[in-house]
Amino acid sequence: MKKSILLIAIFLSSLSCLQAQKLDIIPKPVKVEQKEGAFIIPSSVQIIVDKKAEKSADYIKTSFSKYTGIIPVVSIGNKHKKNTIAFLVDEKMNLPNDGYKLTINKKGILIKGKSSNGVLNGLQTLLQISSAKDVKKGSIPFAKIEDYPRFEWRGMMLDCSRQFFDKQTVLNYIDWLAAHKMNIFHWHLTDDNGWRAEIKSMPDLTLKGAWRGPGEVLLPSYGSGDKRYGGFYTQADMKEVVAYASARGISVMPEIEIPGHSRAVTASYPEIGCAISQELKSVQGEVKNVWCVGREENYQILDSIIREFSEMFPFEYIHIAGDEVNRANWEHCPKCQALMAKEGFTDSFQLQNYFFKRVQTIVDKYHKKTDGWNEILKGGEIKPNTLISAWQGISYGIESAKKGYETIMMPGQYLYFDMAQSENERGHRWAAITDTKRAYSFEPIPNDDLTPEQQKLIKGVQGALWSEYLDRPTRFVEYQSYPRISALSEIGWSKKEDKNWEDFYGRLTHSHLQRLANMGIAFRDFPPTAIYQNGTITVTPPYENAIVRFDAQGNEPTRQSALYTKPIQTKDYEQYMFRTFFNEDVASPAVKVEKLPVANWSTSKVEVLNISENISEHVDKSGIWYLTFTPTADARANGVVRTVSLFENDKLVQSFADEKTLKSKPRLRFVIENYNEKNTYRLDFTVENKETKESSAKVNFNCSPYLEPEVKVTSSMAENPKFPISTLEDYNAETYLRTDVACANGDWILYTFTNPVTSSKIDVLTGIPHHPRFIVNNGYVEYSYNGIDFIKGDAFDYGNVSIFPKQPVKAVKIVITGTNNEPLMASQDLRINP
Repeated sequence: MKKSILLIAIFLSSLSCLQAQKLDIIPKPVKVEQKEGAFIIPSSVQIIVDKKAEKSADYIKTSFSKYTGIIPVVSIGNKHKKNTIAFLVDEKMNLPNDGYKLTINKKGILIKGKSSNGVLNGLQTLLQISSAKDVKKGSIPFAKIEDYPRFEWRGMMLDCSRQFFDKQTVLNYIDWLAAHKMNIFHWHLTDDNGWRAEIKSMPDLTLKGAWRGPGEVLLPSYGSGDKRYGGFYTQADMKEVVAYASARGISVMPEIEIPGHSRAVTASYPEIGCAISQELKSVQGEVKNVWCVGREENYQILDSIIREFSEMFPFEYIHIAGDEVNRANWEHCPKCQALMAKEGFTDSFQLQNYFFKRVQTIVDKYHKKTDGWNEILKGGEIKPNTLISAWQGISYGIESAKKGYETIMMPGQYLYFDMAQSENERGHRWAAITDTKRAYSFEPIPNDDLTPEQQKLIKGVQGALWSEYLDRPTRFVEYQSYPRISALSEIGWSKKEDKNWEDFYGRLTHSHLQRLANMGIAFRDFPPTAIYQNGTITVTPPYENAIVRFDAQGNEPTRQSALYTKPIQTKDYEQYMFRTFFNEDVASPAVKVEKLPVANWSTSKVEVLNISENISEHVDKSGIWYLTFTPTADARANGVVRTVSLFENDKLVQSFADEKTLKSKPRLRFVIENYNEKNTYRLDFTVENKETKESSAKVNFNCSPYLEPEVKVTSSMAENPKFPISTLEDYNAETYLRTDVACANGDWILYTFTNPVTSSKIDVLTGIPHHPRFIVNNGYVEYSYNGIDFIKGDAFDYGNVSIFPKQPVKAVKIVITGTNNEPLMASQDLRINP
């Protein structure tokens, strides 16, 4: 009996040991078996590298040393010896490409890969095991792993045109991709705002087209300001990057952005563009940024460019883009129109198709295949071996696969990592607010829309980081990339049935964030959640042992701010901000205190819901209040909201009768003028779900932190009718003014209040909301207490300026002293603090 008890105790002890040693591998392997015990790495351990993986021997050595602190002796061979670590290639393994088997036992460590890339994937798993939080340094727990990727294409794109990243930054980026078993680096080298690849047959592409600023052929943009900005990669640089990536199991696919997004080309060689007098703007506001399809010499130029690219980049694909082409240029170009007449074309999409067929012939000539954005499917047939990068949405990937093309799924709504990660963070918003959880939720194969054969055409998955707004703050490229790329790696590698957000988040926060920190990545940490209820702020850290600090004066918390340790009693919750701090380089965004929803619903039936809620405990002051309807998930954004009414003491305050779709995330403005703590408030609204689809949302009611006094705005500048001056009067943070031309010395915008406004601070913002595009670089603000006499305030800094009036303000004026050197100028509503 005692013996049995002892055996049980030993078993439970070993089980506890196994459970404690979480390996936290990302992406999650196909099959993991852990056993009791660990291989203790000898101080003079020998690493054996198969000759077929010899090009990666130095990388294996340095990586192993960095993660374990032990400098190994490396030899080339194909036999595993006792107490050694062997990296061997076995092409006969019954595994998919890039697959591997990892065995760790008392004899040593053996990694067998289907290919050299499989060996490197095994290396990454070994390095992650050695750096897991629960694993003692210098030891590797016994384990047996069989692993292989779900998709053959696991890619990430980095835009080096809008912002130029030096060679070392690119090499670091490749290292981080390799650590996540990614195998494609899509290098976006050319665009409107800079040509970054040396082409010896066309030297002006980099002598001129790699630079922007005063006196350059390209105007300043995306925060580059009134200085010369730019750079490029020499052919030697690019060959070095290719070799560096290859040693890490990554192929580099270059992108030549044609025929649109080519202002850097046409500014350097104007004859390449269409000979037109009109300045027809692209969707980004660029002019003359399209190759002339009807100019025969352009195909000779493209031949020389593609030839040089094909010599530098051994990867089988060249990406030739094809997105967002401003075809209006062709419609006004004599040569393009003559070509249309000659070929019998009836629309400009056929011209686009003609262009791509010509380019594909050139690509084929140099023994490469063509990759292009999903727009190249328009206008006619293209070669069947074309690869389609579906970026505009999942439906475009479905369309591509149905047409028989191999397809890379990279919908902007999930995998464009230039998207903001929350409402209050910097970044694009046109596709979605995309945090790590949303990115992780993406499923690349839409089973219900494709046949099994069509599903096989989904070759893989890819993320993208466009760099328009990566100029600041420092290292923002890292903040936008991780841990979202960690999520992307699991989408591309792990089995669909193994994907689980809670499990992934556990591995990420338990060990993997520290790995990212050890790699030197300034990643985005997860913010805490702060909830206000009944006079108390309660904060939930994002994970165990997370450090949360707070500020009670409305400022962003710093590392010197107070540490949150227990609930905070206060009625002034609006001023509190909270933030997670990981290390000196890493923190989360600061978050404000949230109030609980005032209402919610969830249904999947066809029905009408009449909802009435007493919201008295949520209303605590007079002011402007916003009611928001937020779907709990994209798939649950069905139905409509209508007949929304707010009552004070059973008396109607305000009502909205029109119907709004839940997908539009309705935001309704209410004014509460006579708040009294004895008042009662009721919210009534109707939800109609018209189909048997899920409709689920939370309803929030929050007081605006700003004043919204009646204002009239005038300007010396001509407005764009789609973005009129009147947008500066609506206090909607998402609407803004756009002019039709760049601003110039002497231009102005005047905000005049109907009645003088008492304010502690007024923020004056230019540019597109959330983005530093079309900002005022040269100018200052003035303000007046009587509407006649103006006081000069501060100059604009990165498009923004603030004033701190001592009396009620009658008018605020933007005074411009020089051009912003961009195609146009934009301005926003004033933010008027009480």
